[in-house]
Amino acid sequence: MRLSLKKTAIACAGIALFAVLLFGVMAGDLPNALEDLTARTDKLQFVDRSGEPLNASYQNYWNVSDVMALHEMPPLLIQLFIAAEDKNFYSHSGVDWRARFAALWQNVRAGKVIRGASSLSEQVVRMIVPRRRTFFSKLLETVDVWRLERRFLKNDILEFYLNQVPYAANRRGIKQASRFYFSKTPDRLSIREMTALIVLVRAPTSFDLYRAKDKIDASINRQLQLFFEQGLINENELNAALREKMTLVPPALTIQAPHFLEYVRSLTPEAGKAVETTLDAFLQKKAAELTLQRLKDLKYRHVSNAAVLIADRRTGEILAWVSETINPDTKAINAVLVPRQPASAQKPLLYGVALTKGMTAATKIKDSPFSKAVGQGVHHFKNYSRTYYGDVTLRQALGNSLNIPALKTIEFIGYQTYYDFLKNFGFVQFDKPADFYREGLALGNAEMTLFSLTQAYLMLANGGMTKSLRVYKAQEIPAEKRALPETAASLIGHILSDPLARQWEFGTDSVLNFPVQTAVKTGTSTGYRDAWAMGYNRDFVAGVWFGNLNYEPMSDVTGAAGPALLLRSIFTELNKIKTSGALELSPELEKRTVDGKTEYFDPNVTETYRIEAPDCIVTSPENGVMLAIDPRIPPEYQQYPFSVSCVPEGASVVWNVDGKEVWQGRENTFLWRISRGSHTVRAAFVGENFEKQDLPEQTLIVR
Repeated sequence: MRLSLKKTAIACAGIALFAVLLFGVMAGDLPNALEDLTARTDKLQFVDRSGEPLNASYQNYWNVSDVMALHEMPPLLIQLFIAAEDKNFYSHSGVDWRARFAALWQNVRAGKVIRGASSLSEQVVRMIVPRRRTFFSKLLETVDVWRLERRFLKNDILEFYLNQVPYAANRRGIKQASRFYFSKTPDRLSIREMTALIVLVRAPTSFDLYRAKDKIDASINRQLQLFFEQGLINENELNAALREKMTLVPPALTIQAPHFLEYVRSLTPEAGKAVETTLDAFLQKKAAELTLQRLKDLKYRHVSNAAVLIADRRTGEILAWVSETINPDTKAINAVLVPRQPASAQKPLLYGVALTKGMTAATKIKDSPFSKAVGQGVHHFKNYSRTYYGDVTLRQALGNSLNIPALKTIEFIGYQTYYDFLKNFGFVQFDKPADFYREGLALGNAEMTLFSLTQAYLMLANGGMTKSLRVYKAQEIPAEKRALPETAASLIGHILSDPLARQWEFGTDSVLNFPVQTAVKTGTSTGYRDAWAMGYNRDFVAGVWFGNLNYEPMSDVTGAAGPALLLRSIFTELNKIKTSGALELSPELEKRTVDGKTEYFDPNVTETYRIEAPDCIVTSPENGVMLAIDPRIPPEYQQYPFSVSCVPEGASVVWNVDGKEVWQGRENTFLWRISRGSHTVRAAFVGENFEKQDLPEQTLIVR
């Protein structure tokens, strides 16, 4: 008998040990931290500055984009959830045995399942380790619940549950459900709406307010009565909730920001967490609508692509990033990041540097016909209107976007100086040396992206301090640097917001005259391939680019005729968000009267009152030009014109070929008899009372 008892005890111990080992092997793989579960998702989630999903996808198993901390959730909603789902949550050890046996007894008496008794911890385990519902799986679940309760705090389990509890339409958690049904955040829900979210979790695959609202209303009313009996809501709250006609508000804000997200992804290496971006969902949608409409309006003028960038002036946070097209072939291209020629939109930077080198807003610059050797040829520069205004001030030159004064200004400060400025502060990512661009930098021949040009205007708007554009809240950005003195930067803004400064070329009733003081500048590249409109007020900076990403020209679309109207519409929307005041003007600037007009001066800058540049240059031969002798004509009858743009008063022009003088005279053109070979050509101005002036040497090849 004793032997039999001993064998029985050993057998029972073995069975128990086997059961422990079996449960240990088959128990669920619980994480060390509940956050680790959501980190396993393979899709990074992005939200706008208010939490609106930007790449909303509800196909992931876990909710990673709409997670709330427990202290951020409405306390009443938490209390109601606990009362309805697990009233003894804080007192039991994972399984509420009393509730389980009570439910079992009720189900046996009813002959069917009428009540469940799963605790919140059990529901969390089922989310983490899904199993088929069997008696054995229930045992395993009980073991996992015991482990879960000893590994995590009650509040951690509750927070996870409220963020991950499933609803219809693949939504998870109270925040996603609140948005899905009511277009609200949980803190704005009424008591009836809170109760609806609680009732819906009981059958997420079949309970959906959009499909059976009236049927679910009865369950909501019963639950509200229970809350009243439990003392969680008072009689007035109960009656108000019972009378309330619950209105469903489907999610209406569908945000399209694929190019913005593409850029953010390139900067965010972490995965599994929701990235809080700087984008404003409403403003993004509005800017995209306005841009697409403007593109459609200009379709007949062969405009296919447009880009818009809007940023907060003080923080540099990007609020809208739009890359729109009516050409499906270019839909995938992120136009905000495509380098294009900024043309005159870059001139404020040139004049900003000039204000640090002795020029003032009142400095006189001669605006007259001007030719200049560019690259291997000669270019005859003109203003857009082909009008010349004689002596103009820097204010008038910038306001009217005159080309000749800009060229004379870069000659005054030196193209290498301007090149270094643009490069050192990252406004242009140069891939060629300064000698390649030369004076053409003044007219925007070095390509810039809308992103970098907007960043340059952000510097101007912030009094000359660089500020990096930010796309997500946790982004590390470089320290600010001073690019221009506050006096120079604020004076540029004053000029760009002055309607009188631009009236010659743009008229007195210009589209650039915004209702609220706004610094505005347009630009149009050669051949109408790019049209720009840039602007900033006291609170916002915005940039617009129009063109064709296949580099085809537009049909006479200028910055003022194309993107400026869109920029004006954008600032109208921005002024609805926040009414800006006047632009800041440096208190260091001194006010003086010059030629009967008020102007501002930096007292620390030695003033230069007049900028002159040599107008007489070699126009032919173009440097490096190659000629071919016509075999049908005797060589002695073939001639090529050497010319200069003008001959100074009191001087003659002397032409030398290969070091030998071949002609001298007052005429600006000389016909040279061609000969085979590589030749060096130099012109000089000489005169009895004229100091000799040598012009740059030119190379000429005849074959």
